[in-house]
Amino acid sequence: MRERDWTNPAPAAGDVIEAGSLSIRCLDTGGAAVVSGDLDAALAALAPGAPMIGLLSELPVTGAFALRIARDRMLLCTPAPLMAAPGWHGTYALSRADDLYRPVAITGDSDGLLLAGSMSAEPGSPSAMTLFAGKPCPVARAGDGVRVWVPGPDMAGIWSRLRLLAAA
Repeated sequence: MRERDWTNPAPAAGDVIEAGSLSIRCLDTGGAAVVSGDLDAALAALAPGAPMIGLLSELPVTGAFALRIARDRMLLCTPAPLMAAPGWHGTYALSRADDLYRPVAITGDSDGLLLAGSMSAEPGSPSAMTLFAGKPCPVARAGDGVRVWVPGPDMAGIWSRLRLLAAA
């Protein structure tokens, strides 16, 4: 067996796990950048008016937003890839991260059991980062569901775990 032959492939955008009213959908990545340093200055320059989102805070319906992932770090999410140059920009640094995370939308978890069984933190933290299925992931509310940004290298494993949890 070759070490690159995986039995559980990572999902592609549009792939869905459905079980009863529960729906878990792999979304298109859009644009993303990790920003460190002066987050207010970065937001003003890169995405004016974009909200800063903490754990299980509500995402805007459209447009850019920033997921706080540390005291001085955020994941800036935009509808399309950001055209800003990587590197230092005065008081903040920017790194392109379009393929760093894969967003997953979870809806129909009305009793909250899937979320409670997957997440390690309670809502209200200024940081959107939490352990989700054992991996550090930003998590926010999106309408009647949640959105989880899964690290790309962990996507196949977490997708398999979500499939098992949905079937339970």
